[in-house]
This record gives sequence, C-alpha cells and structure tokens, in this order.
Amino acid sequence: MVNLILIGPPGAGKGTQAERLVRDYGLIHISTGDLLREAIKAETPLGRKAKAAVDGGALVPDEVVIGLVEERLSGKEPELGFILDGFPRTVTQAEALEHLLCSLSTLLDHVIIFDIPIDLLEERIAKRAGQSRAVGTPRSDDNVEVLKKRVEEFARATAALSPFYEHRGLLRRIDAAVGIDDVAAQISNLLGR
Repeated sequence: MVNLILIGPPGAGKGTQAERLVRDYGLIHISTGDLLREAIKAETPLGRKAKAAVDGGALVPDEVVIGLVEERLSGKEPELGFILDGFPRTVTQAEALEHLLCSLSTLLDHVIIFDIPIDLLEERIAKRAGQSRAVGTPRSDDNVEVLKKRVEEFARATAALSPFYEHRGLLRRIDAAVGIDDVAAQISNLLGR
C-alpha cells in the first residue's frame, strides 16, 4: 500500500500518471474536482455548499473540500492506497489532511511534484485542445489564457506547499518534461518498484 499526492500544473501529466498508478498498483484515485462535481450533482449537504460557492463565483471553501476528501478516505477499504490529485492546494488544506490521516492511522508516503517548463505546458495544452475539438469534446480549460492563469495559481500554491512537505521529508520532484513512459519510470523508481 502506498499513499501519494500528485502536484503539478494543468497539462503536466498528473491524470495520465494517476491512471497508470491505479492500473499498476491498485490505488484509488481521488480527484477533488470529481468529488465536487459528484457532490453537487447528488445535492449532498457539502455539494450544496460547493454549488453556492461556484454559483457565486467564489472558490469552494476549504472546509467543504476537506469534508469531501474526509468522506472519501474514511469510506475506502483500509488495505488500499490512494492518490490525491488536486488536493491539497493550500497549507491550511495540507494541515487538515495531516490531521485527517492521523485520525485514520494512515501515513502519507510521497508528495510528487511534476516539474515542467511553461512553454512545454503551452504546447501540450494546444495539442490537447486540438484533439478534444476533433472528437467534439472540448475542455473549457484547454486554452493558453486559462492555462497561464492556472499556472500562476499553481505557482503561488506550491510556493507554500513545497516547503511544508519538504520539511516533513515527503517532497519528491520528477521531470515531467520527458515522455509518458519516462515519467512513469521516475515514479516507479520513487516507489521502489
């Protein structure tokens, strides 16, 4: 069992690598974006709070995101490891996660940061946008302007998160500018497999 956090800007390849980790290691992939969409659709109490924030143009409050992650982690099979994708984004969320994992008698093994230059991200997003338009499923975040804004948000968030996890000896950096198989090999090496 291994418990991971994947941190990286949009287009860095986190989703692709998460799929491989789920397949190869039997991990549960927990995406906060997916959790939010599911809770809003199901109109759960946390989903209603998230919807109110989204409809008002505000960020979803930390306590809502933390609550959704807590529900998911508390409900998983104890022997399964997990990948957190998109969480935590702030030190407040990281501290809440630390308390949650402690209460569940679970440890975090690695926090993997996907390092990649902005110009390569722009190329990847442009390519992904072209592919999604070709199959008729364009993503709203597949354009350079949105990418730049999200990368700036990511840089601000990780500026605080990196030292938080580095201090705990959990931070690992991988070169996400290389091919998919090479990124997967770096992660496998980190996991000692």
